[in-house]
Amino acid sequence: MTRPCHPDRGVDPPRGRVRWRRPVAVLLCVAVVGTACTSDRDDPTPTGSVDRAAIESVAGTLPADPVEAAERLVGVIHAEDPGRSAAATAELLRRSGHPIVSAKGPVVALPDQVTLYDAPVYAELIPLLATATRAQDRYTVDQLGSLLQAVGLTPKKLTFAQLTTAVAGWAKEPDDHPIFVSAAAGVRALSAHRDQVLFSGADPTTTHLDPLQTILLLGHATSRLAEVLPEERAQAAARPGLVDRLLGGGVAYAGSDDGPCQAITRRTKPPQDPVAKGIIDSSKGYLKDGLVKLFPKETQDRIGRADEVWGKSSAAASAILLLLGARLSLTADKTSTHFKHTAGSRAEHITMTAKASFDLEADKDLLECYSLAGVTIPPAGPLKDFTIRWNSVQPQAHTIQKGGMQLLRAVSADSRKATRGVKTGSDGTATLEVKPPVEDPDGEGEKLTGYATYLASLDRESLPFELGDAYGLLSNPVGFGVGKNFDLLRDVLVKVGLPEQSITLEVTYHGVDIVLAQGENEVDLILAKLPRVYVDLVSCAGVGGPFKGTAGYDGARSGQLLQMAGAAAGVRVPKDFSGKKNQISVLPLPDHPGPHPFFIMKGEGGSQFLDGVLRFYPFLNTRAVVLADYRIGRPVGDVEILLAGDTYPFSKLSWPVVRVTADPRCPKVRYFHDET
Repeated sequence: MTRPCHPDRGVDPPRGRVRWRRPVAVLLCVAVVGTACTSDRDDPTPTGSVDRAAIESVAGTLPADPVEAAERLVGVIHAEDPGRSAAATAELLRRSGHPIVSAKGPVVALPDQVTLYDAPVYAELIPLLATATRAQDRYTVDQLGSLLQAVGLTPKKLTFAQLTTAVAGWAKEPDDHPIFVSAAAGVRALSAHRDQVLFSGADPTTTHLDPLQTILLLGHATSRLAEVLPEERAQAAARPGLVDRLLGGGVAYAGSDDGPCQAITRRTKPPQDPVAKGIIDSSKGYLKDGLVKLFPKETQDRIGRADEVWGKSSAAASAILLLLGARLSLTADKTSTHFKHTAGSRAEHITMTAKASFDLEADKDLLECYSLAGVTIPPAGPLKDFTIRWNSVQPQAHTIQKGGMQLLRAVSADSRKATRGVKTGSDGTATLEVKPPVEDPDGEGEKLTGYATYLASLDRESLPFELGDAYGLLSNPVGFGVGKNFDLLRDVLVKVGLPEQSITLEVTYHGVDIVLAQGENEVDLILAKLPRVYVDLVSCAGVGGPFKGTAGYDGARSGQLLQMAGAAAGVRVPKDFSGKKNQISVLPLPDHPGPHPFFIMKGEGGSQFLDGVLRFYPFLNTRAVVLADYRIGRPVGDVEILLAGDTYPFSKLSWPVVRVTADPRCPKVRYFHDET
């Protein structure tokens, strides 16, 4: 079914150039997105704003179906034209229910029919959002869960599986409202652009959200909905309610009169309006409804009902946009190295450099309206004396073979940096030098490759939050609400933490990565048995193989009864011998989880008898397996023996494929770190 997007958009024209006052704080700049990741794309520093004409220019080229339109907009966002990318970002937000507003107050563009009342987006900051999305800035799914908990939506943090399951099934029904369909399709298309899929089986360590996805998901998970009025039905702005005054919630006001900061309220009915509420209640596909269902029924009615949710979520979303100007780049003097062959050598070391800066070149420094009213924009330039925290995600060599440590670790002189962080200098930079271990003996075994991902982040605890006294917080009727909103924002940002910049380093080494695929069991053919059917394969070079060893069966009593029993079960057992050991070699397809089938042996008359299949699960998270010889293995997949080409239902012929530290069929190598 085609879901039309209504073409008539309500737009108040901008009312002149915005003039802002002096900057005060340096910090808010890094509070949410201070550690943005950057890609190879070298987009210019974004300036200016998006306007009505630019948004309508992009909108006029789109198909009527909201899914197709969202997918096309994502393509434009990631195309080469930064200006058109910003306009496409604004149009995707508008179609998804976000009002596009100016920091001075006037509305730039409104959604059709229904809007996210608590989630206006500053037009001046959309170029930043587009640039950061193109640059592949990222949040983890876990951070989104922390954010939803911190703003008060959920009583506890949702898991990776819960969040991705909710997003995967969001707004896919034929009668779901177009703003939900557009947002959900946009989120999925943005992941697809990175060759990722948001689902419960994805790898949590590599699956992430870009800033645009984060804004869309936060808004749709937390915001109240309101009816959008046609321009000819615009009404006088209502005075801020008690909740908005005391908590800074909803659309935060900078003044109490019917001025420019109330422009959006003249075009929307409040969420509690009876007519508007009826329209909203009939809108299907709300992400928040899907998240609520993840909790027990007795707690569902309380989820997201607290008034503070609206103030916190609105401020946090706006801060994410503002703070995309804070950048943390991470580079390395080389991106690959090899384990040392000589202790004391420094040629294999890698030095990483993190640089923190605020890159927004703007001719305005004060936000006057909406949820960040009173917040000032810091000047562009390096961020001095901010603490950089370092962390790494990497396989540990001792899980691969005996005697190992991490693929890379900090040199002795930088060990304190790795554990306690390091402050940036006057140029905004901080460094960390890392080293690989030494092979002993060098060059022994297979040549293997591992990857160490290093992450840098700005220390959230050291960030000073300040608010300029732009509106006389004691004298202005809603000044307390502005200050309270800022306090809520600070609370959220400290709890949630910051995005991280990452770099992945390739590390090659000689040694072994031992993976076993072995198991045995009897096969019950009802009238007779095959006492032992087995597989015993080993790879000394990881899951990529080759896997070598033996497989087959033995101990059978050959005779007519066995033949009859096999025939009754659909298995043509070979005649006249009790078993056979077959030499096996399996080379799995590179970077493919499987299945990887392999032949073992044929049965009577050349019919299909015994075959095997390997499957690998890179993200398998299970407890260790104790093998028959008491070795401990870590599961990475499974191996199965098939009878006559199929899984045999009457005997267990599937076993875990495990990584172990030693096997007599693989050479022995140890590693150690020198004193450099």
